[in-house]
Amino acid sequence: MKVKDLMTEGIGEFCSPETKLANATKIMKYANLGALPVIDKDDKVLGIITDRDICLSFANNTTKNLSELKVKEIMPKERVHTIKADINILEALKEMRKNKISRLPVTNNEGKLKGMISINTLLLHALNEKEDLGNVSSKDENLAKTIKSLFDRENSVKEKIEQEEYEMEMYDEE
Repeated sequence: MKVKDLMTEGIGEFCSPETKLANATKIMKYANLGALPVIDKDDKVLGIITDRDICLSFANNTTKNLSELKVKEIMPKERVHTIKADINILEALKEMRKNKISRLPVTNNEGKLKGMISINTLLLHALNEKEDLGNVSSKDENLAKTIKSLFDRENSVKEKIEQEEYEMEMYDEE
């Protein structure tokens, strides 16, 4: 099965780096999305912002008027991971697991946005269609390993936050 068979095609929801964050959140709210691709004027994918990115930007930004923040100011600086529509679903899972991400913009050969694929879409497909996306004991890529990788990411972030909170408590006591 190919990415194009399951991706959300013809994404109408996206933003530019210049989009005000307030507008991006409205798009996400009304379209019931947890992430928005960020594209340039030629529809090429520059990045992706998530609801988590937005929440963290609010928590970390204490000097700027939040209503004036733009997407480019909070967009993660890491290289955006994308995938082509003709790639096998198991390769998409591998890309998600390797990079500990749950959503991938789908692009054409020129890097233009064509859709999105998410771990949620893959999981729902596997459950609804009883599709085998690799068994747990397989050495190959599979859905279970990818989901575990995402939870491992969350646990490592949780551990980092707990360490920072501990350090803040130690600082407060001095």
